[in-house]
Amino acid sequence: MLSLLTTFSHEEEMTTVVDYLRNQGIEKGLQQGIEKGRQQDIEKLLSKGVLSPGVIASTLEVDLSWVEEIARQVRGHK
Repeated sequence: MLSLLTTFSHEEEMTTVVDYLRNQGIEKGLQQGIEKGRQQDIEKLLSKGVLSPGVIASTLEVDLSWVEEIARQVRGHK
C-alpha cells in the first residue's frame, strides 16, 4: 500500500504522491481556465453575429458541436 509520502520516479525526478496529485490538480485547473476563456471568446464572436459557428470552430480549432452548444446557450439567454 502506498503512503502519501511514498516517493516514485516520474519523468526523472523524485516526487511524492502528494506532489504528484497537487501537480495533476494544477494542470486540470489550467485546462479548465483555458476552456473557460475559449468559451468566452466563442460567446463574444457569436454575439456579434458576423461569423457562423462553423467558421468560429474552424478558426479556433475546436469541435463544431461545442460551438453549436454555446450558440444555443447564448440564444437562450437573450
